[in-house]
Amino acid sequence: CVTVKSTLSYEEIATKLLNEKLLLTALELHAELCEAGKELPILKEFFSNPNHFENQSIKPEPYSPMPRSSSQATLDSLDMTRYSEDGAGVDERVAILEFELRKARESISALRANLTVVTESEGTTPDKCSDKHIINGTPIKPHEQRAINFLVNEYLLTSSYKLTSITFSDENENQDFEDWHDVGLNIPKPAELLQIYREYMRANGYDRSPSVSVGVQTDFCELEPETETEKDEFKEMVKKVEELQQQTALLEQERLDLQQFIATSENLSQNPVKQGSSGTIQTINSNSTTPDKFELLETPARDTSTVTQEAEEDDSVSVVVSLGETDPGDKEWTRIQLPRVDVTEGSSILPNPPSRHLPLKFKMEVISHCLVNIPNSIISAVEEIFKNGVTRDTLVQILAQTLPRIVPNVILNKREEVIPLVLSAIRLHNDSAEREKLLQLLFNLKKRPQEDERQLILAGFVAMAKLEDEPMEGEEILTICWEQSQHKYPEKRLLAVECCSVLAPYMSVGIRNSLMLSMLQQMLLEDKDSTVRASVVRSLALLIALMDDPDKYFQCEELALTALHDTSPSVVEVASSLLLPILAQWALSLKRLQTHLLPRIISKVKSHLKSGYTQHSPNKDHVDEGKIVSSIAVLQYLLPHMIICVADTDVVRTYIEHGVSSDLSDVFLNLCHSNIVNPKLFYNGDVDIGSLLNTFFANTWENDSWPELEWFTNKLVLDILEMVKSIEITQETILNALLTYIHSLCLGFGRYVTQTRIQPIIASEVTELEQQLTTFATDKKNMSLTLIPTYLIILSTLNGIDVSKSLKQFLVALSMSGTSITSLQIAMIMLCTQEHMQEYVLSGLWDGVVHQRPIVRHATATLFGCVIAHVCDRLASAKVVPAVVTLVSDPDITVRSAAIPSLGRLITECKVREMRDKARLTLETIAKEPQGVPPTLALPLVSTLAFIAPNCPQNYIEDVIATQLMGITSSALQQGRKIDLISALVEAYSVLVYCPLSNQCVSSVLLPGLKHLEQLVNQHLPQQKEALRSLLREAESRQDLSKPMERSLSMSSGLSLSMATVNVGQGVEDMRQRVSKIFQQKTSSPSMSSIFRK
Repeated sequence: CVTVKSTLSYEEIATKLLNEKLLLTALELHAELCEAGKELPILKEFFSNPNHFENQSIKPEPYSPMPRSSSQATLDSLDMTRYSEDGAGVDERVAILEFELRKARESISALRANLTVVTESEGTTPDKCSDKHIINGTPIKPHEQRAINFLVNEYLLTSSYKLTSITFSDENENQDFEDWHDVGLNIPKPAELLQIYREYMRANGYDRSPSVSVGVQTDFCELEPETETEKDEFKEMVKKVEELQQQTALLEQERLDLQQFIATSENLSQNPVKQGSSGTIQTINSNSTTPDKFELLETPARDTSTVTQEAEEDDSVSVVVSLGETDPGDKEWTRIQLPRVDVTEGSSILPNPPSRHLPLKFKMEVISHCLVNIPNSIISAVEEIFKNGVTRDTLVQILAQTLPRIVPNVILNKREEVIPLVLSAIRLHNDSAEREKLLQLLFNLKKRPQEDERQLILAGFVAMAKLEDEPMEGEEILTICWEQSQHKYPEKRLLAVECCSVLAPYMSVGIRNSLMLSMLQQMLLEDKDSTVRASVVRSLALLIALMDDPDKYFQCEELALTALHDTSPSVVEVASSLLLPILAQWALSLKRLQTHLLPRIISKVKSHLKSGYTQHSPNKDHVDEGKIVSSIAVLQYLLPHMIICVADTDVVRTYIEHGVSSDLSDVFLNLCHSNIVNPKLFYNGDVDIGSLLNTFFANTWENDSWPELEWFTNKLVLDILEMVKSIEITQETILNALLTYIHSLCLGFGRYVTQTRIQPIIASEVTELEQQLTTFATDKKNMSLTLIPTYLIILSTLNGIDVSKSLKQFLVALSMSGTSITSLQIAMIMLCTQEHMQEYVLSGLWDGVVHQRPIVRHATATLFGCVIAHVCDRLASAKVVPAVVTLVSDPDITVRSAAIPSLGRLITECKVREMRDKARLTLETIAKEPQGVPPTLALPLVSTLAFIAPNCPQNYIEDVIATQLMGITSSALQQGRKIDLISALVEAYSVLVYCPLSNQCVSSVLLPGLKHLEQLVNQHLPQQKEALRSLLREAESRQDLSKPMERSLSMSSGLSLSMATVNVGQGVEDMRQRVSKIFQQKTSSPSMSSIFRK
């Protein structure tokens, strides 16, 4: 039946009246609605627009004439009570007329006030002098002021001075800047302010083109070519001057760098004793806790032999300074005895370079990573102000340049313009208390300074530091930084850290090694923001690069290891990739890499691995796993330093021959994850590093020995072996990280060292493991199965044929002993990531395909499945597919059951289309055997069909997958124990119901199969009842939704629009209710996870 709306809205009635031109009725409706407070926008807009009444002549009533002048009829001029039945209409009309009369008089008064200039009588124009006199003597008229204000406001808007324009408009509230007629009725709008200015300049001869005088014989035509030529030559000369200035600046920078390098080398060779760091640390009790209470003492002169002897004695003792001993909050003063630095004419351009020599390229790399990246535009803008230095004479000039920018902008969030003034005052003020106040003002310019604002402050500090002739003491600045390091806002703490970073190269050695290091240490330990701690680690890296006191090494090492085990991944990444490599470069020069740094990192890894056996908390294991992986990653980063440590000895140097290549191999360079760990940059020895390493790689060193090589063989390799044996085979993340490191270690030390120093140690352990496997030992828990992938990875760096042979041996041994082949799976996946090893791996597996023992072929079928996604298309077509097809047709049914999942992986992971089609055809043949699916194959077949369903075309799903699942389900009713099969069927149907299926397949295949499965679940697996009911509801809803909606087609053409709208709304509501059934399953249903498999 047709349902019609019972009520109509006022808006529809108003639209009808307006469309039918029943304007008076509409007007009366509008008046009634206005009185009732229900005004309609459509009526208000219509009666407020005079255009609707221009062409209509409304005849006035004879009894109430309303003569109006040329004004148009609008809503306020109509008689709202003309058609009212009220008897008091005459009095109301009189009141309306009186109101309109009053309004008209006010309008006339306003128009008269706005009438301005009338046509002037034509007379003589006064000269310029008299005109100026009149203008200056006569006060400005109101219309002139409004006109000038209008032009000024227009100029401000066109020139993008929007804030000034808003302020200007607020100060002239009585003028409407949107309408020129507000200035005057009979005044035409003049040209823009810029045009008026140009016309004035042109009229007064200030901007006049060259002309020829009649009375003087002057011919500009003859001079024009020469003038143009001179202008062109002038432009070319200006360009050349700019290019020469740029070249001069570049050459000056290169000269300074070379002078710095030469001066550093001369200081190192001429004054080795004076530039060494030595002295005593004396502790004096005090009640002060101020962090900057350091008393600096000079170092007494000592001879070279004494210094050398004491340095050797210090290195022989392995002392680690704990963080507690360097606590900056300790209530003691630390008296530090510092070296006396001689500043000569040949000293470095840098204010205070470290006494230990750093290679120039390594120094530039450290600066690029550690220093705060301040844009050149900001630096140049700040340095431009200080180009003439800062003295009491130039202070006036600085104020003159800066104050004009401060005054208009300081209120509008432009406080950074104050920085040059504050810095200049800090530099020149004599009172320390006032300087401290100014520093506080500088750091507190912004409540939470953002990156660009911090960069501007830091650029100012750098510009001021460059003006210093001597190294900065900087206690005042660092004291403020220490206070800011405890601020509640992380932006303020970041500013304190970055200030240490940019000022470190300009600070004195004593301040760097004491106050600055202590402040960064405290922030690393106590700050809760990971961004701040990451910035602290970068600053520490720069500080360590500038460090020249060997006594501070242990404190720096402790800080680096603390940062390495931070809870934030970003801090750990910066510590691993930046801080530890810079510390390793220093340790390498101090001969402490193999005696202190590397052993401590390795001992950390070993202790974490051992603690894993006693603590089984999931969260603890996760934390320890992250720490172990990060420590192994550090070993990976420091591998080039370790190789240099072993190779840079007198024994290797004696073998260097003339003509040895100085280029490092690509294999070695690939181990250098960044330039900062590239030996070409960080090595500072007196021999060519390329020639040294190539000589080390080219010899076996079987008949030679030196302490570093013995440490590598008897300590490092044994520690790595212990770590491998400590890892469980289930800890795949740690095992993969350690295997990657071992692979890099073998590649880094070269073929001969691996063959003579690494492989024999691991091989002896592997031989013992093989004996345990072949003797069928019952205690398999004590077997270190992680040795198998370790040994195979080592062999992959030597000989691929050995890898193939060992793989076959391990495959047979593990299979025959009934041991898990997970270790082989891990090894094969990692080996297949190396493209040149894929063929050797598949060759070793092929021997298992043709092995006479079914248990070996069973394991081979499983291993083929795990390498399909990691081999190239050529090998997948040539070796993997034939092997899997062969195993699927194996006479032993257990081998076939293991090969079916591999066949499914071929369908989903192989990139060759022909091979996928062949695998699908093979699987279809197995599923459609005339004798039916054997019970042993039912479970792997169901799991595989469910696994491949989302990746198969619809016809294959309907003809093979859905049909076979229904057949297996119906036949399962006659089988025995089938709990696992029923669970697999539930999971399979959870995938199938969301695959694309036709209506016929849903009705004839899917629903019957689900009903068979429902019987099985009710009998043997009642906990899956709710999940199966959800699947049945989903299948039934799909069957309903697939029916064509022919309701709209069956309607007669005479149905009204409202009827069609109601039907469509009902159809949408039905659709919503049916679709909502899909999501009414309980969250505990195990089949919900399969929704996302597609």
